[in-house]
Amino acid sequence: MLRRLRSTAALLVGASLALTGCAASDQGGGVASVSQVANDSAYRGVELNPEWQRPSFTLTDQTGQPYDFKARTTGVPTILYFGYTHCPDVCPLIMGQLSAAIDAAPKDIRSKLQVVFVSTDPVTDTPPVLASYLSKFDGALPVKYVGLTGDVASVEAAQSTTGVPVAEDGGKTHSTMAIYYGTSNEAHVAWLANTNADDIGHDLPIGVK
Repeated sequence: MLRRLRSTAALLVGASLALTGCAASDQGGGVASVSQVANDSAYRGVELNPEWQRPSFTLTDQTGQPYDFKARTTGVPTILYFGYTHCPDVCPLIMGQLSAAIDAAPKDIRSKLQVVFVSTDPVTDTPPVLASYLSKFDGALPVKYVGLTGDVASVEAAQSTTGVPVAEDGGKTHSTMAIYYGTSNEAHVAWLANTNADDIGHDLPIGVK
């Protein structure tokens, strides 16, 4: 039922959109509360209307090097997600769905699409921890995932400039949106943790430009 409903970002941008505790059993489920409206959206995920612009921030990647998100991904279809590596449910769920969708995507998308995972618990998620975590998801993909960390203030600034609520509870309550930027550097769709791989795969070609 939920997959058939379409949402508009105008209903989502508020704080109720996406601050979700990853300990689903303690937080009433791992999916953000989202107002749903039936519409004629081409997307099965959450349509962002107006579109979101690709943000600019620099953090440290899993190799320990500075990573300028906007400079490195401009013109590249990119999925941006904020989470943490020891999340027991929501983060591995959405990361697994993304990987399955990308693995099944048309070659021209699969060969270019970049996933960037930004830790909301940078104290725990050091570059080596991120590298180990992401290797569980991108092993079969031609473009390896990028993991970013940094000091808490820089990570919080990255969330703010992206437009998602800043994580709370040491990073454990965070946005569940996986935001998809096309080659135009605009994001027209995002997916929540309850979006399955088929629906993500449906949206990938539509939002790629």
